[in-house]
Amino acid sequence: MARKPEFKPIKTRAGWMVSVPPSLAESGKRERCFFKSRDKARDYAESLRERTKKHGEAASAIKPSMAEDATRATEILEPFSITLQQAARFYAHHHDKRSQAPTLADAWTAALDRRANHRERYLADLKAWEKALPGSLLAMNCHDIAPDDIKTALDSVTEGPTRWRNGLAVLSAVLGDVVKDGKLEKNPARAVHVARKVNRDDDVVIYTVDELKALFAACKDYPKAKDEEDRLCAACAVPFAVMAFAGVRPDEVTRLRWEDVSLELHNIRVGAGVAKKATRRNVRINPTLAAWLETVPVDKRFGKLVPPRWRYKAARVRREAGIDGHEKQDALRHSFGTYTLATENDLDALNADMGHEHVRVFFTHYHKAMTKADALPYWQVLPPGVELPTIAAVPSAPAPKPKKQTKRKTA
Repeated sequence: MARKPEFKPIKTRAGWMVSVPPSLAESGKRERCFFKSRDKARDYAESLRERTKKHGEAASAIKPSMAEDATRATEILEPFSITLQQAARFYAHHHDKRSQAPTLADAWTAALDRRANHRERYLADLKAWEKALPGSLLAMNCHDIAPDDIKTALDSVTEGPTRWRNGLAVLSAVLGDVVKDGKLEKNPARAVHVARKVNRDDDVVIYTVDELKALFAACKDYPKAKDEEDRLCAACAVPFAVMAFAGVRPDEVTRLRWEDVSLELHNIRVGAGVAKKATRRNVRINPTLAAWLETVPVDKRFGKLVPPRWRYKAARVRREAGIDGHEKQDALRHSFGTYTLATENDLDALNADMGHEHVRVFFTHYHKAMTKADALPYWQVLPPGVELPTIAAVPSAPAPKPKKQTKRKTA
């Protein structure tokens, strides 16, 4: 029969000590507690005796099957150096946290409600990703989602690296809300391994002159479409021109109105309610863009620049032109920056047009190894029947003549 612990206080150099057996210790191992006075040590020893008495009474009520389970559980936990009590506490804590966390589908609904005042394009992208992701992932409790679950889901619904990273960013935002609400300790999306970008320049896609010509050639009215409105794509030319020849962002174009365009002053006013970062700027209208804007009769220059059902029509135009809608999403803006910098070589003017805050953005996205002669054909992509004088490329500087070497006279 096991010896009953006495819990007798012992005087030591460190104070009055009471020995606590593993069955009563928080750590599951034998502990020694020290007190400055004997009275405090006696009080603590008495509390241990009461706990031992209760423990003994509870032990007498344990069924044989429960004792057998406890023995097996102890054997399983032995390699991890933790007690059955510690394991039970961990499970209770884990289960409590899990019960508080929502499913990913519920978290997505909450994220949409929280962002009700965000841009329409952003909300549409958020809803599109909810439809694109596998139902098995959306049904999971956020507490159970691991980085590998996210990676597997994105691999199954994406092809290119750009869309894959976009999906990861959206998932990180949704799960980040759950973390901020205190219902999730860590955001699993932040632990997903993202492949290193081998060449940063490869991420920036621009239109070739031939691709741009194909895009504008596809801006026409088609004989058939599922929706009657979707066949009228000729009106897409002006919005595409504003992106290609003024560098206005795709989302900004959808909010621009004809009242913001002044052909007389040669500029487009991008107000705070239109700009991405709520900062006003004026964008220059160059002769190429002016030619496209003037294709719209004066009496029809009112309302929004984009036609009704713009997203569907723009997608059809890109599709008819054989252009990837995902990889080329911001390519017109990048094209404008690249071809303008090569043609004008005026960083300050380009910065004012595009509304960037940092110069490093230009070297990341637009500082291409392109000559002025290569860039000039871009500005000759014009409406049918329109001609503009061609800007002459700056001739390359002649090589410096070698200096005549004079022989030194030696003394």
